[in-house]
Amino acid sequence: MSISQTTHWFARRSFQNRIFLLILFTSTVVMLAIYWYLTSISKDRLHYQVGQRALIQAMQISAMPELVEAVQAEDIKRIKELIDPMRSFSDAVYITVGDSMGRRLYHVNSSEIGKFMEGGDSQEALAQAKSYISVRKGSLGTSLRGKSPIQDITGKVIGIVSVGYTLEQLNNWLNLQLSSVIPPMVIMLFLLLLCARVFSLHIKKQMFNMEPQQLAQLVIQQSVLFESVFEGLIAINSDYRITAINQTARRMLNLVQPEQNLIGKIISHVVSPDNFFYHQPEKNKKDEIVVFNDIRVIASRMAVILHGAPRGWVISFRSKDDINTLSLQLSQIQQYADNLRAVQHEHRNLISTIAGLLFLKRYDNALELIQLQSESHQKVVDFIATNFKNNHLAGLLIGKYYRAKELGLELVFDPGCYVEMLPETLTQNEWISIVGNLLDNAYNATLHQPGGSPRIECLINSEGTEVIIEVADQGCGIDESIRDSIFERGITSSKSAEHGIGLWLVRSYVQQAGGSIVVENNIPSGTIFTLYIPQTREEHHGLYHYTGH
Repeated sequence: MSISQTTHWFARRSFQNRIFLLILFTSTVVMLAIYWYLTSISKDRLHYQVGQRALIQAMQISAMPELVEAVQAEDIKRIKELIDPMRSFSDAVYITVGDSMGRRLYHVNSSEIGKFMEGGDSQEALAQAKSYISVRKGSLGTSLRGKSPIQDITGKVIGIVSVGYTLEQLNNWLNLQLSSVIPPMVIMLFLLLLCARVFSLHIKKQMFNMEPQQLAQLVIQQSVLFESVFEGLIAINSDYRITAINQTARRMLNLVQPEQNLIGKIISHVVSPDNFFYHQPEKNKKDEIVVFNDIRVIASRMAVILHGAPRGWVISFRSKDDINTLSLQLSQIQQYADNLRAVQHEHRNLISTIAGLLFLKRYDNALELIQLQSESHQKVVDFIATNFKNNHLAGLLIGKYYRAKELGLELVFDPGCYVEMLPETLTQNEWISIVGNLLDNAYNATLHQPGGSPRIECLINSEGTEVIIEVADQGCGIDESIRDSIFERGITSSKSAEHGIGLWLVRSYVQQAGGSIVVENNIPSGTIFTLYIPQTREEHHGLYHYTGH
C-alpha cells in the first residue's frame, strides 16, 4: 500500500479511530525505540562484562606456575590435568593453551591439539606480551576472547592462554535478560492503548460525538448565523466576559470597536446598566424590557448549562419598537385575510341565494340575479383593471371593495382614477399599506357614525408630476383631542389594540417619499385625506396640513 493510499485510508477513519490508531502507532514506535535502546545498552554492557571476565580468567590461568612448567616442557597430559578442572568451574565455552608459535597444546576438542590457533589475533600477545580482548572467528565460531601470554621466570613468552565466549552464548544471555523486560513493556503498551481508547472516547464526547470536519462546519454555520440574525446577540462566560458579539449588537449599542477588541472585556464595561446580566444568574429570562446604553430594548437571557452548572449566558435583544413593527405587519396580513374573506363571503351568499331560487324553480329570478351580480361585479372589476395597471394595487382595491360590501358600506371609485405605474420611491408593500390603511381608517370612521352615509369615495391618480391619493368618508370625523397628533404612533379613536399604527405608517411612508398630507373636514361630516407624493424625491413637499370648514 502506497503512502497516498495509506493517508487516504487513514483520513476515512472516524476521529475516534484516528486518535486511537495514532496513539497506537506512536506508542509502538516509542516501545520499539526503548526496546532497541535497552538491547543496545544491554549488549554493550554484557560484552564489556564478559570480555573482562574472559580476560581475567586468561590472565589468572597464564600466571599459574604449574602451567608455565608444563608449557615449557610441552607436557600436554599435564596441561590437560591442570585445565580440565578449571573448565568445569568456568562458564566460558572454551579455554585454549598454545605454545610460543601459536600451536594448540590444549583445546576442548582434542582433535584440534597441535594445530595453529585460528583468528589471527594471537600475535600481539606472543610478540608483545600483552593481555587484551578480541572478537574473532575460530574453530568453534565467532567468539569474544580474552588472551594473555604465558611467560617464564625471565619474562620470555613461551605460550598463550585464550578464554572464549561464543557470540551465540552471549546472545542467549542477552535474550534471557531482555525476556524479563518484554512483559512489563507489553503491559505498558496495553495500558497505553487502554488510555488511548479512553482518551479518544472522552475527546469524542467533548465534541458531542461529532467529527472534526462536522464540528468545523458547525462552527462556521453558527458564526454565519450569529452575524445574520436581526437581533443583537452577546455571549458571555461564567466570569461575565464577552466571548462573542455580533454586528447587530454593536450597531444597536453604538459600539464602534471591532469584535476582536470587545472579546474578553467584562460585560459591565461595555453595557450599562448591568443588572440584567448579574441578577439571578441561575434563571433564564424571557422578553424583559430593559435599557442598554440608554436604548430601551426587549432582552432575553439563556444560560449555557454544563454538568448542571451555568458556564455562561447568551443574551439576545431587539429594539422595543420591533414589537410594534411586528404587530403592524400582522395587522397588514389580517387586512389581506379580511379582504379574501369578504370576497368569499360575498360569493357564498350569492351562490346560496341562486341555489335557493333554483330549488324553488324560480329560474327567471335566478337568471336575473346572476345577470345583475355579474354586471355589477364585472363593472367594478373592469373599471379597476382598466384604470389601475399596477396588479398589486388593483388586487387590494378589489378586496377592499368586497370588504366594504361585507361591512354594509359602499366604496365608490372616482372616474378620475388612473394609475399607469407607481414611483419606485416606495415599495409595492408600502404603496399598498398607504392605500389600505386610508381605506380601513375610512371604514372604521364610517362604522362609528350611526345613521350616517355609508358612502366612501376614493381617488388615485398618477398622471401628473405627483401621485394623488384621496379618500373621503362621511363618518365620525377626527376628535378635537387628537386632531394635532392623529399621525403619531398609538393615537387612535378606536378602543381596539390593533389600531393606532395605520395612520402613523401612512405618514412615515409619505415622508419617506418626500410627499405631503392634507386633512380636511368633509360636508356634512367626516374627513377627507389627500396625499401628494412626488414622482421623484426632488419634488419634495414634506408637510402635513389640516384644514377645517
